[in-house]
Amino acid sequence: MELISDQKEKSIIPKSTWFIVISEFFEQFAYFGLKAVLILCLTRILKFNGDESTIIYHSFIFLSFFVPLPCAILADSYWGKFKTIICMSFFYVLGCVMLTGASIADIISLDVQKIFTLLGLFFISVGISGIKPCIFAFGGEQFQLPYQEKQLQHFTTNYTLAIYIGSLLSKFLMPEFRQSIHCFGKDTCFPLAFGVPTIMVFISIAIFVAGKSMYVKKKPEQKVITRTFGCIFYAVRKKFTSAVPRKTHWLDNAKEMYTESEISDTKSVLDLICVFTTNPVFWSLFTQSGSSWTLQATLMNGDVDFLNWTIKPDQIQLLVPLIGITVLVFFNDFLYPMFAAIGIRKPLQKLTFCGVLAVIAFVFAALLQFKIVGKTTEIPSGQGRISIYNGFDCNVFVQSKSLHVQHQIGPLDMFNVSHTIVSQNVLGDIAVVGITIGFETKCSFVSDNYELNTTLSIIEGKEISYHLIRLNSNTIALNRVGAHDSLIKEKFGNPKLRILVDHTFGFDDDIILTSADHTSFTSYPLTRFRGMSYNTIKIGKYKVFYNGTMLPHQL
Repeated sequence: MELISDQKEKSIIPKSTWFIVISEFFEQFAYFGLKAVLILCLTRILKFNGDESTIIYHSFIFLSFFVPLPCAILADSYWGKFKTIICMSFFYVLGCVMLTGASIADIISLDVQKIFTLLGLFFISVGISGIKPCIFAFGGEQFQLPYQEKQLQHFTTNYTLAIYIGSLLSKFLMPEFRQSIHCFGKDTCFPLAFGVPTIMVFISIAIFVAGKSMYVKKKPEQKVITRTFGCIFYAVRKKFTSAVPRKTHWLDNAKEMYTESEISDTKSVLDLICVFTTNPVFWSLFTQSGSSWTLQATLMNGDVDFLNWTIKPDQIQLLVPLIGITVLVFFNDFLYPMFAAIGIRKPLQKLTFCGVLAVIAFVFAALLQFKIVGKTTEIPSGQGRISIYNGFDCNVFVQSKSLHVQHQIGPLDMFNVSHTIVSQNVLGDIAVVGITIGFETKCSFVSDNYELNTTLSIIEGKEISYHLIRLNSNTIALNRVGAHDSLIKEKFGNPKLRILVDHTFGFDDDIILTSADHTSFTSYPLTRFRGMSYNTIKIGKYKVFYNGTMLPHQL
C-alpha cells in the first residue's frame, strides 16, 4: 500500500510549483509591461533623443542578462536559490517604485527625473538578475528525478505559458494605459503604465513567499561555479607546463586536483557554450523590437480598419508572445512535421532555418524604414540649388538669363531651380547670378511696372533658400534664409517645419501649434521657429492658436 501511495504521489505535480508558475506570471507581466513602454518614456517624457534612448534601453537589457551570472554564483554557492530570489526582489521593487515616481514627478527638474529613471532601471536589472537564473531551476528542484520526469515536462510547459501569457497581456494593456488615459495634465499616462507593473511585482513576491512552507530548499553546493572555472584554468596550465603524456581530452589534465564528476560536468558545460555561442548576437538583435522597431512604429498610423482599432507603437511587441504561445501549442503536432517534410530534422538544422527567418525579418524592417524616411536628396556634382519663397499674397515673376528661367510664383508659394556652376562665374565654389523679379498689378504695395533687380549666390552641392519680403514699409528685398538648407533626412523619419515671416510679424504674440489629434496634447510655440530655421516636429495635423483663439487654418 505504501508503494502504491508513493507512486501516486510521484505522479502528481507538486503543489509548490504552482506558486512558482503563478508568481512568474505576475513577474513577467511586470517586466515586459514596463519594458514595452520604456523607449517611449525615454523619448517623450525624459526628452532623450532616439540614439540616447536606444543606448539606455539596450544597456538596461544588457545588465538584465549579464548580472544573472554573479547572482547564479551567489545562489549556487552561498545563499541558495530561495534566499537569492527573496533578497534580489527588494531591488526589483525599489527600482519599479523609482521608475514610477520619476514618471510622475514634474515638481523636480528634468535632470533629476533622468537620474531617478536611470537608477530605477539599474535596480530593476539587479532585481531581475536574482530571479532570472534561479526561479526555473528552483522549480525543477521540487521534483524527484528521474521518477517525475513527465511531471517536470508539464511544469516546463506551464512555466513557459505563464511567461508568454503574462507578456502578451502586459504588452497589450500597458501601451493602452499609456496612450488612452490622460493624467497629470499630459496626453499620456506613463505613471499608470509603470505603476501597474510595480503592483504586479508586489503580488508576485507575495505569492512566491506564500508557498515557503511547501518548497524543497536544497542547500547550496560548495562553490560549483568557482570549481568549474578552476578546473578549466588548472587544466590549461597543466597542458602547457606539465610533461605528462597527452590525454584524450585537455580537461583530463585536471585530474590531480578535481574529481571525475567535476571534469565530466565541465566538459558538458563547454559543449553547451559552443552551441550557444551565437545566442548573444541573436538576442542583441531580437531586443530591437522594444527599441528601434518601436520607434519605427511611431512613424506609422497603426490603423487596423477591420477591427476599428489603432495599434499603439509599443504594441508591435505583441507579436512575440502571441506567436510564442501559438508555437508552443502547435509545435509537436504541426511545426515539427512541417520541418521534417522539407528535410529539417536535426536541432542544428532547425536553429539555422530560424536564423534565416530572423535575417529576412531584419531585411523587411530595413526596407520599411527606407520606405518611411525616403531617399536623402542629393545634388549632382558641379551643381547648386536655390529655392525662392514668395512672401506676398499676389503673383510674382522671376526672370534670369544665367539660370535660364522665366517663371511665375503664386501667392505664398515657392519655386526651386538647380544651376550648373560654370568657371567664369565662380568665386571658389560659389556662383553669383543675376535675377529680376516683377509684380502683377494686384500687388498694391508696389508701383506699376516695378522690378526688383538683385543677385543670388549658389554654392556647389548646397541648397540655399531666399525669401521675398518687405524689410520695412518702403523696402522690398530677396533675403537669404540662413547659410544653407540641410538636406539630411531626420533619422527617425519625423518631418521638418520652418515658418517664414516678414518685418510686420512679432514673435511676442502667443501663437501655438497644437496637435489636431484629440488624444494628443503635443504643441509647439511659434518662438521655437525664430530665425526661420527648420525644426523637427511630430508627424500629424496641427491647429494654429492665436492668443488662445483657434485660427481657421491648420497645418
